[in-house]
Order: sequence, then C-alpha cells, then structure tokens
Amino acid sequence: MSSSPKSPAETASAASASAAGATRSRPGSGTPGGGVVRGVLDHWQVLGALALLLIGSVGLWSEYESRRCVVVQGTEPIPDELLDDIEAASEESGFPVSVLAAQLEAESSWNPQAQSRAGAMGIAQFTQDTWDVWGAGDPMDEEDAIAAQGRFMAFLREELGPLAGSEDELTRYALAGYNAGPNAVLDAGGIPPYPETENYVERIQRLATEKYTTVCR
Repeated sequence: MSSSPKSPAETASAASASAAGATRSRPGSGTPGGGVVRGVLDHWQVLGALALLLIGSVGLWSEYESRRCVVVQGTEPIPDELLDDIEAASEESGFPVSVLAAQLEAESSWNPQAQSRAGAMGIAQFTQDTWDVWGAGDPMDEEDAIAAQGRFMAFLREELGPLAGSEDELTRYALAGYNAGPNAVLDAGGIPPYPETENYVERIQRLATEKYTTVCR
C-alpha cells in the first residue's frame, strides 16, 4: 500500500536525523579514547621526529661511552693501586698521565724503595732539599711521592712556561727542570747541555709515546 506524500518540513527533519546517525557511526567518534586516536593521527609527523631525536641521542651517548680515553699500557703497566694517584698528579700539573708514568719509570722503574748515590729517594726520586719544598709525608711512600711529583711539575709548568713556544716544548723543559733544576733551564734558555738531562728528556718522551700513550677508542 502506498504512503501519502511527505511535507517539505518532514523531509528536512528526516534528512537531519540521517546525517546525525552517520556522524554517530563514524569510527572512533562514539568510543572511549577516540579523540586520542585522532590526535595521534593528526600529529604523527611530530611524534616521528621526537622518536628519531631520541634514537639519535642514545646513539651519540653510546658512541661517547665507547670512545672514552684510556691509557694503553705496555709490558709493565701502571700499577692499578697507583693509577688514581697519577691521575690526580696529572690534574695538578696539567701534564698527561702518560708523561708522568713514563717519568716514574725513568726515575725509579716503579720502585718505591729506590735510592740513588746522589741521595734521591723513592719512586719519584726526590732529594731531601727538594722534598722539603714540595713533599708532605714520606718520600718513600708512593702516594706521598706521586702527589709531590704533581706539585713540583705544576711549579715547573708555571716557572718555565714563558720560555716555551708550545705544549710539547714546555713538557720537555719541565722534565729537564725536574732533572737538572729550573734554574739550569732558565740559564740555558731551554734544555741545558747536560748529557744526563738530554737523555732523561728523550727517554721519557719515548716511553710516553710508545708505552704509556693516551688514546680514545
């Protein structure tokens, strides 16, 4: 059986109801969290950029951790119990761990009981008059002697710095001053022409480069 024709008002009302029903049936519009889903979809580019930034930061940190500087030690490595003391002396003096370690080997071959015929004592081979100025404690004690080594080398850096044109030159002058005294270096305007001192400086630089080199890996 046919129905009677609808009025224009009834037709408009039916169309509005149909549109409202379509809106309610849109995926996600009537379910909890639907707005969150749309927000994620609308900002996927920003979220993707943040994710890439995070991944890159983790990668850079991993590379930094893998490239920390270490001392490559030779057949007679720096004794574990002395490494912290030498690092502290390095911070005190400004000279690398490799140079100070090589210096201790040249002075005493790492022997804390070493004594020379000239009266030098301990692992860092201080004479009594030099120890009286830079030492504290016992020159035969490794920790005390290495701390004094750092203080003396710091003084030599400051005292002989004006003579040097480069860090390498300053290292050579400071080593010469440790062996022959700072006045001998100042009077000579550089490494004094003493065979013992010249050999001392050359040996330490060779050991520092070949045996106690500091590298990043």
